[in-house]
Amino acid sequence: MCEALGVDRLNSWSRVNCVHNGLYEYFLKYVLHKKEDRDDSIYKVTGGISHDIIERFYTEELAYEKMAEEFDEGWMMAFDIADLKFVRGDGARNNSIATKYYYDLKNFFETHEKITDHIDIEKFVTVKVGDEYYQGYIDALVTDENGNYTILDWKTSSIYKGDKAKNECGQLVMYSLALHQMGIPFEKIKIAWNFLKYQCVTVQSKKGVKKVREIERFELGEKLQANAKMWLKEFGYEENMLEYLDKLAQTNDITCLPPEVQEKYELHDCYVYVDLTPELIQYWENFIINTMKMIRDKEATYAELKAAGKYDEADKLWWEDEESLKKQSYYLTNLCGYSTKLYKPLKAYLDAQDAKKNGDILGTKNKQDEEYDIDNLDWLNDL
Repeated sequence: MCEALGVDRLNSWSRVNCVHNGLYEYFLKYVLHKKEDRDDSIYKVTGGISHDIIERFYTEELAYEKMAEEFDEGWMMAFDIADLKFVRGDGARNNSIATKYYYDLKNFFETHEKITDHIDIEKFVTVKVGDEYYQGYIDALVTDENGNYTILDWKTSSIYKGDKAKNECGQLVMYSLALHQMGIPFEKIKIAWNFLKYQCVTVQSKKGVKKVREIERFELGEKLQANAKMWLKEFGYEENMLEYLDKLAQTNDITCLPPEVQEKYELHDCYVYVDLTPELIQYWENFIINTMKMIRDKEATYAELKAAGKYDEADKLWWEDEESLKKQSYYLTNLCGYSTKLYKPLKAYLDAQDAKKNGDILGTKNKQDEEYDIDNLDWLNDL
């Protein structure tokens, strides 16, 4: 395909986004082509498991009632057997996140509302942005009877709202450009995420006013306590109110409530849409073009420095500054696939922080102490 398009490579959103997660990560992955040496993060694995289950369901390889069972098996392999981590170096926090994460995703697979419109899973697209070509796979491309398209991404992360949603929708906008270049008007295209960990819950006031709330599945019972209490009282269940409320908190299931109270709620999968405005499209086009120009410039400079034998300077070209490393410290220490053995700027940053904390007490480190234990990150809480 590259030859047909007259380009040296087909880019991807992952390549663009990688630079902003970690510049040195980009260098390791796309310039040096280094294999990741950390495989103990559970986020990528559980995300992959969830995507695979959904894909197999919509391609009719997996029955609806088998989805939760498949997730259980995948979870057991990842968390219980492989001992993958949500948080490296903090067992209590890791287990707390795991308990909630497991409940949220298991509940999604037990209650998912099947999309009934036409749906293409893992739809391959190519798109030209500026002078560069990109390729990618849309998680789900949904087409309704009126010829409207929804570019849908399954997300196992925390929910995006407001400015956060606009700042995270670059991949979806890039895919909308791909559809547009295929002849589909932007007016016919929507972009959205389905946040698997959440439900959209419609609650009512006594005056009949409805409000939609996005609630993480594991805490639905707690979040509905006040509203449920109001309706239980309204329908004369005061005598058994505490029992109902306790059961709601324990089960996160509104079916434990009396039928007339249940009718006051609507529960749906959590879809978050971002308006595909001309301004948003232009912003992300510029973002992609400018990012790729920066990448190309750095790659060219790196090649020149390397050819001149300036290997250390060439390597340092990709180092992030201290502020960037501090900002991305959670990602780099918990989600990044490269350890400090390969991620040199992170190693230097952590060692410098460690020296600030312990230098006066411990003095200069011995040579055998140079290998920093990445799992011991308690001091990062002070940053």
